[in-house]
Amino acid sequence: MDFRTKLSFNVLAQLPKAKFSIRLSILSIVLILLIGISVVIIGINYFTLNSILVESSKNYLSQSSGKVSEQIRSYLNPLNSNISIAYRMFSEGVVDPKKPEFTRFLYGLIADNKNLVGAYWGDINGNWYWLNREADKGFIEEVILRDGNVSRVIKKNLDAQGNILTTKKSEFTEIDPRSRPWYQQAQLRKHLTWVIYRFVKIGSQETQLGITSAFPVYDAKGNLKGVLGIDMLLGAIANYVKDIKLTENSFIFVIDEAGYIIAAHAKHGDLLKFDKLPEVTNTKGSWLQESFKIYQHKRQSPFVYSSGGQDYVSSYEKILDGASDDPWFVAIVTPMDDIIAPLRKNVLVGTFYTGVVLLIGIFLASVFASSLSRPIRRLAQDANLICLLKLESIRYLFSRIKEVAEMADSFIKMKNALYSFQRYMPITLVKKLILSNKIATVGGESKDLTLLFTDIKNFTQLSESFIPEELMRYLSEYFQCITKIILDVYGTVDKYVGDGVVAFWGAPIDDEDHTLHACLAAVRMQQSLQQLNLKWRAENKPEVVTRIGISSGRVIVGNVGSDDRLSYTSLGDPVNLASRLEELNKIYGTTAMVSEFIYEKVKDKFKFRLLDRVAVKGKKQEVYVYELLGELNAKEPDLKLEQYNKEFYQAFSSYENGDWQTAINLFNELDKKYPSDHVIKIFIDRC
Repeated sequence: MDFRTKLSFNVLAQLPKAKFSIRLSILSIVLILLIGISVVIIGINYFTLNSILVESSKNYLSQSSGKVSEQIRSYLNPLNSNISIAYRMFSEGVVDPKKPEFTRFLYGLIADNKNLVGAYWGDINGNWYWLNREADKGFIEEVILRDGNVSRVIKKNLDAQGNILTTKKSEFTEIDPRSRPWYQQAQLRKHLTWVIYRFVKIGSQETQLGITSAFPVYDAKGNLKGVLGIDMLLGAIANYVKDIKLTENSFIFVIDEAGYIIAAHAKHGDLLKFDKLPEVTNTKGSWLQESFKIYQHKRQSPFVYSSGGQDYVSSYEKILDGASDDPWFVAIVTPMDDIIAPLRKNVLVGTFYTGVVLLIGIFLASVFASSLSRPIRRLAQDANLICLLKLESIRYLFSRIKEVAEMADSFIKMKNALYSFQRYMPITLVKKLILSNKIATVGGESKDLTLLFTDIKNFTQLSESFIPEELMRYLSEYFQCITKIILDVYGTVDKYVGDGVVAFWGAPIDDEDHTLHACLAAVRMQQSLQQLNLKWRAENKPEVVTRIGISSGRVIVGNVGSDDRLSYTSLGDPVNLASRLEELNKIYGTTAMVSEFIYEKVKDKFKFRLLDRVAVKGKKQEVYVYELLGELNAKEPDLKLEQYNKEFYQAFSSYENGDWQTAINLFNELDKKYPSDHVIKIFIDRC
């Protein structure tokens, strides 16, 4: 064997022990690809949709805050426009608080807009002219006139059209417009001013948060004459903001530059529980405070930020600068979870459908892997059958896959080659070599074996009656009969020598009952040959008589030959003895002769008769030899054979002791009983 062949075997022997089926491998690869692609697609969709949703949310919040800003701006516009009209009329001297028409003037400022709830004029002397809306009941006008420390109060009830219904007078009031926030802020700032504070309802302790647009009026010399004011309740703005629906947890509020929350709406009402205008820094939501701080710092909107481990998106939109030093803003703060919730739902739905597709993919992959791996697994099974030399179980495998078809063709060729190969070598030896994963080398081992030799009587004469082709077929049929029996009882065919067969038991597979099996094979050979002879007789073919020699003992068994050609055989005296015993059958007219050792081993299993004590060629020591007649039947003992053996043993003992007269007398008696026994005649001639 060359180096490359040895290297190939060594590499095969060193392959990793852990192995996976091709079906599992294909299925695993497909599953990894399917799962990987699914995860990538879901991930791409998730992050893409997340980015789109965030940007869309920013735009949506920006648009929403813009719309809210427009609505609030339109809501507040009358406050500015009406106070501006009143200011011009005062400045131009068109109106005079002391004239009776002043009531109609105040009525005209607020009558057409229900959001405006009051209009008034307070001068530097503490005089106050105030018209207040009373829901749907009409209006109340209150005039406070001061003369030093004395004040007069005139209170009038007006209907919805501004007509005076009743008039009531009193002498004292603590109300002084000059102490009111709107008056003081307008006097301080010297321009149109918005002041937010709680309005006190006349004749009640109830207060409402509202806004006053106050405008100071000056004379030609720049001296303050008084302050005009128009009231609007902030509840209307709060109600409008409250009706805006964005997301479940969105916080919508109107805030000024100083951080005062003018109106707000949130799902969680406990964020704003104050008795006065709340500051954003005092709210109970840190995320709300964080939003306003970021906007004040960056002045960019919309934006995303994190607070308390949660992400938010915020949008700020300026409403108007108004008459206040602090502009107002509409702000919307929305948790990202509210925005991403639809995405998560879509991801779950997508994951579900991906899972369904994945399951379908797994099923299809399993079917595909099975269809692809089935022929390969079949080839793997065939390979194992080849290792076991169960070649008859290997069938041709058809496949449309080129490589698999080529492998299948190669396996059939290998099967045919091994069929031929095993006919040249003992099949048990080939199996043992394959299973041991070893290379056959020259060498042997000492073992106890039982050897069997066969030979056809008068084969030379018999062969002359056949032409060569017929002789080969005739002889092959004979060998098939003999070989099958040897293999059936665990024997190993050593070789075919002409018309003879050499076989042994106990190698290469250990056999504790090798002697028993060899004798059993000999008996079955004779029985099978009787059936074969009947067949040949019917075919007008010559019958055969086979002579068998069996011995047992320690021999050297192993591979003998060269690097290119080996023969598995046995060497030793027992081999020679078996051959000599087969030849001695010619002298004694027997068909199966065994050594004394064989007899002692299996005499309780088979029928024997003593033949002689002989000295075979190459050995000085004489041995007893026996004829193997058949198997013992414990239920039906052969009484005739027992009687024969007893009588023959007496005669043979006299012969061995040199008592020739007694011996010949006994053999003559036996000859009369068994006239066809050739062995008895041999001893009569000797005596």
